[in-house]
Amino acid sequence: MITSQDILQFHFSPTTLKQSAQKIIPITLSTLNEHRIDKLHKISEKVGTNSFSFAGNNLIPQVFRKFKSSFGDVNGIFERRELRTLTYSLNYSEKNLQTIFSVENELKIALEAMETNWRDSFLSGLIDCLLSNWETKHPKSLEQLEQFITKKLDNYSGNRSTLNSFKSNKRYFNTKNGDLILGDTIAKLNRPIQEATKILGVPESWFSYSYFSRVIVTYYERNKANIVNEIDNLYEVLLKNNSSITSKRLVSKMIIQVNQPAFAMLQDKLKKIAFTLIGDPSYISNWTAFENSTEIEKREIIQGRNILNEWITRQFINVFFNVCINDDRRKNFWLKYVSNIKSFKVYGPSLTKSILKRDERIAQFIEARFVTVYSNKDVAAFILYIGDYMIIEFSNDGYACCAYKINSSNRPALNQRLNSVDDLRNSTLPLAIQSVSNYYYTSEEGRLLHNSNWESKFNHWLKEKVLR
Repeated sequence: MITSQDILQFHFSPTTLKQSAQKIIPITLSTLNEHRIDKLHKISEKVGTNSFSFAGNNLIPQVFRKFKSSFGDVNGIFERRELRTLTYSLNYSEKNLQTIFSVENELKIALEAMETNWRDSFLSGLIDCLLSNWETKHPKSLEQLEQFITKKLDNYSGNRSTLNSFKSNKRYFNTKNGDLILGDTIAKLNRPIQEATKILGVPESWFSYSYFSRVIVTYYERNKANIVNEIDNLYEVLLKNNSSITSKRLVSKMIIQVNQPAFAMLQDKLKKIAFTLIGDPSYISNWTAFENSTEIEKREIIQGRNILNEWITRQFINVFFNVCINDDRRKNFWLKYVSNIKSFKVYGPSLTKSILKRDERIAQFIEARFVTVYSNKDVAAFILYIGDYMIIEFSNDGYACCAYKINSSNRPALNQRLNSVDDLRNSTLPLAIQSVSNYYYTSEEGRLLHNSNWESKFNHWLKEKVLR
């Protein structure tokens, strides 16, 4: 009888499968594993298996709890291995307890406990704590830790390469300007900033520590004349550092630097970098100054955000008036005022949004700046916020520009989705400006018509009412 295996041409042999499984790991790999296991056994026999024992009492949470519970009477109660773990516990916290580092007196007692049973291997954990807390809110703790580390490095006379590297580089651990000196040195030596950890002799994973923030910024300051060639490298560095503080410091500086026609090609690249690392400047919360920022840094972050907003606004004006209106006169008029535009929104049907998103120059900015209306009517509106005014340009030639005071009762309500762009119009508004015999009569708000010499009328009204 023909079986299902014959019909399907599927013949399975359990015995053959078992034999194949026994040979799945090549003999060469098995031999290599046996060699490595044997090597580990020999190391264990040489240094003792206790060196590889990780009992609960030696883990960071347990050591942290032990210190907190015995605080004030810690001398003699910690074994040497626990003290080494304690060096990595200084930053640890749980159950709303403060870190040991953040409490100056606790840090003092922890360092005294290490002093009584000192081992040079403690230095790695202490330097880890120093660099990760470089921009701390607790400068006295940082200074205390620095002084302790410096004293131990000065007294070190062994032959461990890592500790000798720490000793020879101790000037970089000076909390006053050590990070600035390192950034300056790397730039002068013409070495990649990514080698900062190698120069210090610390793990590459520490590159995200707060210590390296100003190292990176100082490196940029020394090399910014070569920004065209450095910008891609600096972007990679910021990704590796993975710190919003460093990104705000550096990206703001770069935006300010390239805000001139000679760097027009870099501006698009920098816009994308800023969006990726900091966020859309239309959300002020993305660009707030970080804690402990200096007055200069606060000003640079604000200036960088404003310039970035201006770049984006300029591109939107170019695209909107070309794609939605195809009106160079209106485009060129509003481009003159781009530095005065605080923010903007575009309202229109979903089709208009799709068309605008096809333009790579503004595609990534559309979501935060385009509001879709219910109607499919092919009319869009560009709302410009200048001073205390909301000024609305429409894509249809038959629509007058409407200017509303922000606090006016005439202002359209934008707290719910609009049925159509027509909801932004108010036909009862007077003309914002009229002329008789070369004399202009202006209103606080109103409609602005695009007829004859409308540019001069718009200019007059803006200067008298909006930009005063």
